[in-house]
Amino acid sequence: MSLTLLTFSSCDKEDILPTTPGSPATGKPIPTTPTTPQPPGTPPGNPTTPPPVTTNSLLKQLGTKSFRYDAQNRLVELSYSDLTYLGYTIDYEGNKPVRLNFKSGGNYLIYSYEGDKVVEAVRYYGENLVNYRYQFEYSGNKLVKKTTMSYARSNEGILGIDEYKYDANGNLTEIVVTWSTSNKIEDLGRPMVIRWGSYDNKPNPAPYAESDIYLPGIKLFENNPGFRDEELYSYTYHEPGMPNQRFTKLQSHPNVPAFVTTYSY
Repeated sequence: MSLTLLTFSSCDKEDILPTTPGSPATGKPIPTTPTTPQPPGTPPGNPTTPPPVTTNSLLKQLGTKSFRYDAQNRLVELSYSDLTYLGYTIDYEGNKPVRLNFKSGGNYLIYSYEGDKVVEAVRYYGENLVNYRYQFEYSGNKLVKKTTMSYARSNEGILGIDEYKYDANGNLTEIVVTWSTSNKIEDLGRPMVIRWGSYDNKPNPAPYAESDIYLPGIKLFENNPGFRDEELYSYTYHEPGMPNQRFTKLQSHPNVPAFVTTYSY
């Protein structure tokens, strides 16, 4: 599953002030304040040591993708260091997300719930101007179907259906993606299948927070996949089993060095 991204950029003018010389024009040395030497054997100052990673640690960064949480450990922001126009902040009512505020274009998304599950979401690009409608279906706590109606290029809408399949451990094995040429199901085209597999037995810390939507409480991956189509994955881990780094290689280019993605908690 992929997204086509349209990049916007802006350039702000900045005045650069001249640097201040480090000594006066007379050539006299700048007076210095004497310092008291440390007693022998005093260890040098060290930066604060981060807390150890545990199975309850929250994922704060995955490569260029950053997650920010509030004091209640709720996700409140998704951002990207390389694509700063992507991402969103999350508004809550009680413990339920009710709105995503996207970082560009004035877009926002409103959730509808049945119980504790999001069953519908509508994305707007202006006041009452809809560009996407999503419907979600579940089996237990697993997402099994996402139906999208896109109005980005058609006033009548273009229908898309994603169907999700899992293994016995609750790990995603397939997404079957099908798009229609209209808003009618009978005009659906040929499906595209994305496959995952060869999972380890370590916990996967990533929430369902993609660039277009966040689904609270939903996980596609309980463990860490060994492949996604032609991409091959291997991992290093922290002591409790949480992933530390992911190494990605292409099956079609075995001699190309692995791309390294780091997990921060």
